[in-house]
Amino acid sequence: MVLSRISPLLLLLFTLTASACSTVKPSLTAQPPDAAPFRSALPKELSSISVPIEASAEEIGRTLSKVVPARLYQGATKTVGISADLRRNGPIEVAAQDNALFLTLPITASLSYAGFQTPPLPLKLRFRAAASIGSDWRVSVDLRYLGLSELLTEQIGSGPFAIKPRAAIEGLTQPLQQLLSNQVNKQLNDSFSLKAKVAQIWDTAQKPILVDRKLNAWLKLSPREVTLFPLKAQGNRVSLAIGIITYAEVVLGQQPETGAPLPLPPLRLVNSLDRTFRLTVNADLYYKDLSSAAAPFLLNKEFNSDGRMIVVKSFEVYGNGDRFVIKVVTEGSLDGTFYLTGKPRFNARSKVLSVEEVDFDLQSKSLLVQSADWLLHSTIRDRIQDRLNLDLSRQLEESRELAGKAIAQRKLLDQVSLKGEIKTLKIGEFLLGPDRISLQVVAEGESALVLH
Repeated sequence: MVLSRISPLLLLLFTLTASACSTVKPSLTAQPPDAAPFRSALPKELSSISVPIEASAEEIGRTLSKVVPARLYQGATKTVGISADLRRNGPIEVAAQDNALFLTLPITASLSYAGFQTPPLPLKLRFRAAASIGSDWRVSVDLRYLGLSELLTEQIGSGPFAIKPRAAIEGLTQPLQQLLSNQVNKQLNDSFSLKAKVAQIWDTAQKPILVDRKLNAWLKLSPREVTLFPLKAQGNRVSLAIGIITYAEVVLGQQPETGAPLPLPPLRLVNSLDRTFRLTVNADLYYKDLSSAAAPFLLNKEFNSDGRMIVVKSFEVYGNGDRFVIKVVTEGSLDGTFYLTGKPRFNARSKVLSVEEVDFDLQSKSLLVQSADWLLHSTIRDRIQDRLNLDLSRQLEESRELAGKAIAQRKLLDQVSLKGEIKTLKIGEFLLGPDRISLQVVAEGESALVLH
């Protein structure tokens, strides 16, 4: 009888308890994804800084005229009994064309034989000089005699006093050729003084250069090698192009540290010279700015699914390895904290940074399956992916301006300036950090070192 009276009470108690349990809201607190290491640095692209060095044929001629002695030769000729006295008779003319130097040497030639001496004969000797540069930085000239520029009589006098001036003079071309070759080699090496000039530039390039005092921006060059395009002689100008191959970047903040200076490497000869200058400028985007841009569309907004509703009370974006992590705190049909992850993506056409492949973290997904699987099918994931984006047009334009400023006209030495122009801008890779994402902005153009 007691049991029959108690049973209805137990049944009522069980019903009330079950009803109360059915109205308890699910809650969860997921743990953040396991920490993944960040990349410490991004790969860099090499740049080429052109160092054009030129001299006019007229300048070379003037200098040769100063160093080539007035008396070129005095002594015996190959013709027995005939001696010669050759003297320079005016400035040396130099023409540059077809990758060679053409020298015209005005002389007077007096020939003597058995007490007989000819009056000074005005002549012009012609030579061709082909120049090259070796890995030892020295200019080497191969000088060849081309002949006389005027017709010269085959014989002067008759009988025992006959002299053949053309044969006598052309027999002296070998010592003249050697004399001129030595002088031209010396003059070209002194005029260009390649190694000394490039060594000074090489040492200076390894020191950071302040680009913008207000932004505390520094141009940092890290030269690696020196290349040389073959010497050219055309249009009465002699020119050569040296390329300093270097990494180049703009660094914000304190003056970058420099290691032990690298010595000037051996010259590497190339058949073509890449004149593309690539300057890396990292554009930093803070996660808090990304969150602020998405806040009006996510914060305190309702998300419905299967008759249930949640409100996003807070969310936070941060980096982990090579992915974004989005921490979300909700109220409503689910009071809890869970995490999603996504990958950064940049659209070069729209210049918008966005997040793609957004999905629940594995641990969060596992907990939701147990307590609130309906949330896995809600629109919150797609909404976050749609709204976590930021237009980077302003940052890219600032990067372009900073890169252009870095190479517009930058003095390296008293008589050496870096001058260049930025033509294109492209986005390289991403570098995620704890509080920001750094976009590798690569400014491309041409640059040269101008020697004043």
